[in-house]
Amino acid sequence: MVAGPAVERLNNGAPILTKIEAHPWENRVTFNPACALVADERELSLILKNLPVDEKVRGSLRTHRALVFLLYRAQGSPTPSHDHTRSSIGLAILTPGLQLLARLDRPVMLPDQAYDNLGVEDARIVSVGTHHVMTYTAYATGPVRNVVRIGLASTTDFADWRKEGLLEADFNRIDNKNGMLFEPVPGRLMRILHRPMEGKDAMMIHWAEADGISGPWRDRGVLMRPIPDPGFKDDWIGGGAPPLALPGGRYLVLYHIGKRRVDGSREYDLGIALFDPNASDPIVRRYEPLLRPETAAETLGDASLGVNNVVFICGAYFWEGDLYFPYAGADTCVLGGKISKQHIEAFIA
Repeated sequence: MVAGPAVERLNNGAPILTKIEAHPWENRVTFNPACALVADERELSLILKNLPVDEKVRGSLRTHRALVFLLYRAQGSPTPSHDHTRSSIGLAILTPGLQLLARLDRPVMLPDQAYDNLGVEDARIVSVGTHHVMTYTAYATGPVRNVVRIGLASTTDFADWRKEGLLEADFNRIDNKNGMLFEPVPGRLMRILHRPMEGKDAMMIHWAEADGISGPWRDRGVLMRPIPDPGFKDDWIGGGAPPLALPGGRYLVLYHIGKRRVDGSREYDLGIALFDPNASDPIVRRYEPLLRPETAAETLGDASLGVNNVVFICGAYFWEGDLYFPYAGADTCVLGGKISKQHIEAFIA
C-alpha cells in the first residue's frame, strides 16, 4: 500500500449545505451530492439566463467566472400531495471552492416513474460539451420485492432533467447501483463503473464498455475488490465519483468502502485509485482510507434515520490543479473536501 494524499476539510469541517425546515421535500436530510463544474463563459450565460431564481441572485451568479452545479439527494416529510420520505434531487449552485451561493426551493427530479417510484437517489454526472448526463439509483416497487436499478437522465441547464429510462445492460436486470459513466472521449469506447448487489462477485466494483450510452453494454467483470479489514466482520466496495481523466489515458477513481462490525454497526470510508484501462492490471495503485468519519457532521446523523459514521462521495472535479469534492456526512448533510495539486501529482506519478 502506497502513501496516500491528504484531504483538507473545507469550511472548518462544518456543512456547506443542510436541510431547510420550510421545505417539506428536504426538511430531514440533504446528502450524497453529484457535481458539475462549468467554466465556459458562453455556457454559463445560457444556463443562468433561464435558471429559476430571482434577478438579484441571477446577477450575483453572473459575477463568477466558474460555478459548480450540485445535485443532491433530499428526503423530507410526507404531505397530502407527495411522500417526501422518498428521495428526490435538489439543485444548489456553489463557487469552485465549494461556497454556497444559491439553491432552488423545489426539487429538480422527483420519483415519478414506475421504475423509480420509491426514490431517485445518488446522482452522478458527466458532461459532454453543454450536454450533461446523469446516472442515478432508481429505486422502485417490484412484483415480488423492491428493485434497485441504474437510471439515466440528461439536461443542458441542470434545472430541467429529461429521464431517459433505465440503463440497457444485462447487469441492470439484477439489483445494481453506483453506476457512473466515464467522460466520453471521441473515437473511444464508452465506459461505466457499476456495483451489482447480487449474483457472482456482488458488492464489488465492476466495469463495462459500449459504443455509446444507449449500449449494448458489455460487462468486463470485477475491477476492484474490497480489502478485508481485520477490525470488521465484512467489507464491500462501490464507486464514488465518476472517474476523472488524467494525461496518458489514465483516470483517478474515488470510491467508497463499507464495513460492518460484529455488533452490526457500519462505517463508510473513502478510497482513491489510479486506473489505466490499457494496463494488464487496470488498478495501478490504490490507497485507503483516504477519508474516515471523524468530525461531528461525519459521525452523527439524523436521529430519526439512525445513520452514523459515514462519508460518501458522488462527484469531484479539478480546479486550478487542486481536486475538490463535495461529500455527505452521516447521510444527513453536505460537506466539502480538497486535495492539493501537489498531493495528486505525487499519487499519480
